[in-house]
Amino acid sequence: MNKEEIREAMKKLNKTRKDVDHRSEDAATVTALLGSELFYACDWVFGFMPLHCEVDVTPVLQEALRAKRLALPRSNGDDTLTFVEVKSLDELAPGRFGILEPRAGAEVRPTSYSLIIVPALAYTPKRVRLGRGKGFYDRYLERFPDPVSIGVCRTWQLIEDLPVGIHDRQVDTLLCSGIRY
Repeated sequence: MNKEEIREAMKKLNKTRKDVDHRSEDAATVTALLGSELFYACDWVFGFMPLHCEVDVTPVLQEALRAKRLALPRSNGDDTLTFVEVKSLDELAPGRFGILEPRAGAEVRPTSYSLIIVPALAYTPKRVRLGRGKGFYDRYLERFPDPVSIGVCRTWQLIEDLPVGIHDRQVDTLLCSGIRY
């Protein structure tokens, strides 16, 4: 299958998994992330507001608000992401795709001490990522290669192999149900 066929299959699978309780699996990933040297050593967490089909990283965002600095993405009209500092999750509003995002604010740029948490439709054990097809995170990771990037996914989103294009960027590490790849 090509990437678009895999993407469509994963989107269909997402719909069938909507009512499945993923709390213990997500908690294992969150616990592993919060207990990692990566989280401990970072100054900024560049996170995301999870959709129902993504690992619920909200506890990580809350801990970043408490002990670090938190930036969340805002989608721009040119299909790029701008990360903006967030002081409270209450200040978010639905954005262009219905995903909660910062309403306004100046762009925050990651440094080598930042941690970028990257969502996906699927990952491989080799940390290859399948996004939603617009290239937002591929372009962002290309633009800012120095921070550590960590993917998070559920076990049913971990697949054996994915085709890789020249613009695809893999993450530095991956957490799936608390297991690091």
